[in-house]
Amino acid sequence: MRLTAQAAILGALLAALLTWLMINGKGEMDAAYVRTQRTVDAIALAESRMQHDVLRARTGLLRNYDPIVAHLRDMRAALTGMRATNGLDDGEMRALAEAIAREAQMVERFKTGNALVQNSIAYFDSLSDRMSEPDIDPRLARAVAALQIRVSELARDSSPERLDAIRARLDALAAAPWAADRGADIDAIVLHGRQLLDLLPQVDTVTRSLPAASSEAARQALLEARRTLKDRRQARADGFRLALYAAALALLALVVRVGFLMRAGTVILRRTIVFQAVVAQATNLFLASQPDEIEAHIVDAMAIVGEGAGTDHCYVLMLDGTDAVHLWNRPGHRAPCGWPDAQRALMPDITAAPEDYIFIETAAGHGPPALLLALAQRGVTTFTCARMRRQGKIVGVLCFERTSSTLPPWMRHSRGLLQVVADSFGAALERQHVWAERREIETTLRRAQRLEAIGIFASGVAHNINNVLNVMLGHAEIAADALPADPRRAGTQIDLLVQAGGRAHEIAAQILDYGRRGGATQITSAVDAIVSETVAQIRTSTADPTTLRLTGAAEGAIVDGEPAQLQQVVHNLIRNAMQASEPGAPVDVRLERVRLPERRTVSHGELPSGEYARIRVSDTGRGMDEGTLARIFEPFFTTRPAGTGLGLATAFEFVQEQDGAFDVRSAVGEGSTFEVWLPVIPQAETATSVAGATVMVVGGVRAAVQEDEETLAALGYEPIGYTDTEAALAALRAEPERFDLLIVENRPSGPLGLAFARRAAAIVNRPIVLSLSAADTVRPEVLSAVPIVDVARRPWRSTALALTLRRHLGSEMRSAPSLREAARTKRLQKSH
Repeated sequence: MRLTAQAAILGALLAALLTWLMINGKGEMDAAYVRTQRTVDAIALAESRMQHDVLRARTGLLRNYDPIVAHLRDMRAALTGMRATNGLDDGEMRALAEAIAREAQMVERFKTGNALVQNSIAYFDSLSDRMSEPDIDPRLARAVAALQIRVSELARDSSPERLDAIRARLDALAAAPWAADRGADIDAIVLHGRQLLDLLPQVDTVTRSLPAASSEAARQALLEARRTLKDRRQARADGFRLALYAAALALLALVVRVGFLMRAGTVILRRTIVFQAVVAQATNLFLASQPDEIEAHIVDAMAIVGEGAGTDHCYVLMLDGTDAVHLWNRPGHRAPCGWPDAQRALMPDITAAPEDYIFIETAAGHGPPALLLALAQRGVTTFTCARMRRQGKIVGVLCFERTSSTLPPWMRHSRGLLQVVADSFGAALERQHVWAERREIETTLRRAQRLEAIGIFASGVAHNINNVLNVMLGHAEIAADALPADPRRAGTQIDLLVQAGGRAHEIAAQILDYGRRGGATQITSAVDAIVSETVAQIRTSTADPTTLRLTGAAEGAIVDGEPAQLQQVVHNLIRNAMQASEPGAPVDVRLERVRLPERRTVSHGELPSGEYARIRVSDTGRGMDEGTLARIFEPFFTTRPAGTGLGLATAFEFVQEQDGAFDVRSAVGEGSTFEVWLPVIPQAETATSVAGATVMVVGGVRAAVQEDEETLAALGYEPIGYTDTEAALAALRAEPERFDLLIVENRPSGPLGLAFARRAAAIVNRPIVLSLSAADTVRPEVLSAVPIVDVARRPWRSTALALTLRRHLGSEMRSAPSLREAARTKRLQKSH
């Protein structure tokens, strides 16, 4: 990885160098020189044409000076363009500009002088024509004609001799006696002639000087300077090109190097991926094992990893006090030298290392010195060790040793995977440890629960039997005292003594029912309502509510058992079906009311003939094999790592208590079907009504008591509320049979709550329900000692409160008719 980063940095630097060399190695001066040469040639051509047009103007062949002006403009434009293109304004460029400026000045002087010369020549031509008229003196005409001829020849020959000859003729013409009427013409001829003789030498001088003042020297100097600059820059560009070539070769070498590195990296990556698959295979071996099978699979997992890593020895040393060791050797290799004492001798240095992962190469001297020496003495070439932890504490080490070969290159980049292997080993051993602790805790918990149940139940039974015996003894004493004097009263007391004995018999029956997992309370449940409510609750917590389908109806079937317990049974079955199915797979719940004409045997029980409510839960999940199917109702048996194994066991216990049965069908890969069969209670038995019963409500705040009275009245009961405990106790003493049930608000301090319940229980034998807030807690043994038959949590729910009252009022009405009849008789006696 470090080499690859270095190659990337070097490649970036070489790319930047190549770019810089390419920019500086361009032959731009060739093009610049060519452009300069073309511009200079254009200036030379314009200058040559300008000089040609000047000569034409001098000879009179060119009357218009516009071409000369255009040539000068072209020369200036070319110079300006060359300055703008090259960006240079050196001495040669300035010399050329000065030369062009001098030529322009000379041309302006030529234009001015030549215009006057040509004007004078034109005047002689026109004067010659005028002097040839018949009325002109022949001598004057001949003299003017001769003079005109000499002036016209000046265009071809303006030598001094000719100029002197013309000047002599002019002097002679001016000195001759001519007619007076021609004096003005002769003066004009002489004036123009002398002006022509004065200007013509100046014009000729300018004309002759113009080629000498040419910019050719400046142009050649400029070209030479540009050629020298071009040669110098060309030499520099050649150097850059040579450097560019060298850099390209270096870049090619780097690309080849990177290619080899990438190929090596690909090989390492491929081998690492293969080794990752090996690590995953070893980890899956632990995941697929039951907790009690993990220790037996440790060597198998080490063999998988050892073969994948190409190591010679792999071993685990436990440091958790068990001193357990596990060793794997490559086929054909013996146990490592000094096993296991020599390896245990390394543990102090390994545990003292600052990191959990240790890698040592003895040949390279890489690793802690103390371990290096000990391993080199045993002939170990490569040693890798990873520590295993449990709750932050080192509990073991996983080690790999090589003695016959060195570590392959790909393994140097995959050493971190060995820590993953160690973590998987540690997690597997932790899972085994937790499983063992869990089993021990479960055993202890079951033992504690049994002892707690026995203690609580025994305490309650002893208290109840003691109360009953006190009543029996009291009535017996009264009967003994009254027998001689009042036989009728003695008979009454003996009847009460018999009733107290019957109550003691009921307590003994409760003990027997507990041993048979039965209960004296007669609570019923409406199957349709409970199943519908349970399905609706589960739908609200699932990602796709449509997967849970409810069909059919139990046609108003009522079964024995508390609604909460039946709801828990249905809830467990549906949840198990959904967890056994793939996400989105349907789970079907079907209700039916079935009449069996004869006895039927199902998978888990027998059903007598009669009417049953059948609850069927079906799924298309993974199903169960025969071994699993035989153990599904065993407590604490589960196939899920996060399961408790109590859901189906609790459901099975409830169904058995109601004389029902389970019918389970399942096959691997075909899903499962659970059927719950519960006997339907005949309509006559469910018609018992407790509406109209009188309920005493005792609380501390009048407004709260009034609200409770309204709730009870809405349920069909007759509530009577008290906020004074003494008044409530007085009412109980005055008419003990008036109230069918007492609801007492719990107040930890003061006369309310448990204190009032104890005093009330001593007066009347009626069910007492303790009203608690959501935050109140009372230990069960305290409730059973008062006694408290049930607890109602605030705020009250009408449905839950109705079930509680019906449960205890119904039980009281069915279980103690003789007591109510006796109370009614006593009330009649008082009225008489």
